[in-house]
Amino acid sequence: MGWKKPRFILLTVFLSLVMIAFFRGHAFADGFVDSLVKFDGKLLKGKLDQDDNLEFVGQGKWEAPVRIRFSLFVRSNFELVPFIETETRGILGEYTVSFTVVPKTKRASYQNLRFKILSSAGNELVSSGVAAPNGSGWVIGIATDEKPFDIHVSYTTEKGRELTPVPSEGSDSS
Repeated sequence: MGWKKPRFILLTVFLSLVMIAFFRGHAFADGFVDSLVKFDGKLLKGKLDQDDNLEFVGQGKWEAPVRIRFSLFVRSNFELVPFIETETRGILGEYTVSFTVVPKTKRASYQNLRFKILSSAGNELVSSGVAAPNGSGWVIGIATDEKPFDIHVSYTTEKGRELTPVPSEGSDSS
């Protein structure tokens, strides 16, 4: 009978630790929640919204605010290189946002990323995008013809063709 009490205490401690890890899972899955990101040269700290998306709000080069949100699954499968850049009248389009991601898992690819871009009026914008290799990750460039206000980056296990791959200089195109 005396062995049941210590075993119960150990089980309780173990379950408590598991529950803490479960409810704080977004902190463990996310390598850049507490990191600062340079958004067009200005240091910003990301904030979690009510849907557990990590968002950065900055001023685009087009002199209007832009919010970029990364879903929990994006953050679980990728690391964000701490630079987000905007551009106007670039080679990709009128309004361009670019950032770099590095996969944490072998199954993660730029082809798993999905983008929903909204104007300040809440209308979904048509966009084009490219993915260019950069070290062990990809530089992602997304362009629209109207000013983007909200960009939501999400993840799916199905590979898609939302981004056009740009071959690296050393790759063979054949």
